[in-house]
Amino acid sequence: GKGASAAGLTATVRVDPTTKEWTLEGGALVMADGGICCIDEFEKMNEYDRTSIHEAMEQQTLSISKAGIVAQLNAECSVIAAANPIQSRYDSSKSILRNVNLGEAILSRFDIILPIKDIIDPIEDELLASQITANHINPEHSDDKRDGTISQELLRKYISYARNKKPLLDRINRNKITNLYSRLRKESYAIYGSLKIAVRHIESIIRIAEAFAKMRLANYVEEDDLENAIDVVINAFIEGQKYGVK
Repeated sequence: GKGASAAGLTATVRVDPTTKEWTLEGGALVMADGGICCIDEFEKMNEYDRTSIHEAMEQQTLSISKAGIVAQLNAECSVIAAANPIQSRYDSSKSILRNVNLGEAILSRFDIILPIKDIIDPIEDELLASQITANHINPEHSDDKRDGTISQELLRKYISYARNKKPLLDRINRNKITNLYSRLRKESYAIYGSLKIAVRHIESIIRIAEAFAKMRLANYVEEDDLENAIDVVINAFIEGQKYGVK
């Protein structure tokens, strides 16, 4: 929120108390290199502070030129940001751009945008309440007795191993991505107030397809991975439209 600043997210310079020389200190995005950076109440950040992370989200680097120090820092991290709707409740009659006080420039840099709607469902509400209660009663073993679950230790090992996989893209259908991009781009410009599809969304599809392949611990991105990635992107695009468009 308002506590996040451009310097805190990117990098800042300060005078070393011992040497009296200017030194460079990396911010949250630099420290999260190779990991995940989470930002809450994203809409409350100053517009200048949000603009400062454009380079990191698009190029995975941060260029710094302060106090005579010129450097380029790695910021290869995933950014998960949460923002509240303008009226504190998501209005399905409006698009995502009209619900959240964020510019299209920053929104288009996210691979997936998921509106979380407060839908009343007694069954889901009961399951959620039960899980939260179990976590507080026995945090270490709240999931161990449920069928089909694995331990947190095994999950950490699986995620660590999967992230190191580098699946190849040799087997994917390039024409499918090309045709999808062309059609989605046309649709996004035909809908008033819609988040426009840009070239970076092609990269989003590829990254998501690679993520699905990593989940399978595979060496190649297969057609099913690409189909799953396309489904995710299309569903996110549709969910971001106003109800009348769907």
